[in-house]
Amino acid sequence: MEKIRYATKEDALKIAIVNVYTWKTQYSGLMPEEVIDERVNTVTQMAEKIKARMDEDNKCIVLEVDNTIIGFCRYGKSRNEEYKNCGEIYALYLLKGFSKRGYGRKLFEKAVEDLKADGFERMIINCLKGNPTLDFYKHMGGEVVGKDALKINEDILEEDVLLFNI
Repeated sequence: MEKIRYATKEDALKIAIVNVYTWKTQYSGLMPEEVIDERVNTVTQMAEKIKARMDEDNKCIVLEVDNTIIGFCRYGKSRNEEYKNCGEIYALYLLKGFSKRGYGRKLFEKAVEDLKADGFERMIINCLKGNPTLDFYKHMGGEVVGKDALKINEDILEEDVLLFNI
């Protein structure tokens, strides 16, 4: 049985675990391994940051299968100055073993529904260069409109910026 619902602070550690697992399985080879390992080693601190973010003006939904969180999506107003009148999906992560079942689409569509209800007509997503999820975002209607730089520690990574009309 699957269910999408708004995340609560009690979900923070589970969301952090999904985040870390997804980084390990999705981003290995796309970013330095020490960056990924640092994330693994600080999962409890990440959970605390997630709890704190829940008080901000953004939303987080989780997708449960058999009462277990297998994916999440965090979204809200765009943080990109070039797209300040847009919504943004900040993070959409799904455990690798659950891909290709429509779960990512369901999280995406719920986020779009909420962003539309908040008055946004367009949204952006940043996608790490080389991430195969780029094809999914293009399939969902995104168009690569630019590049952005993501600084993690001392590393500068390139991201594609996708724009969606919602």
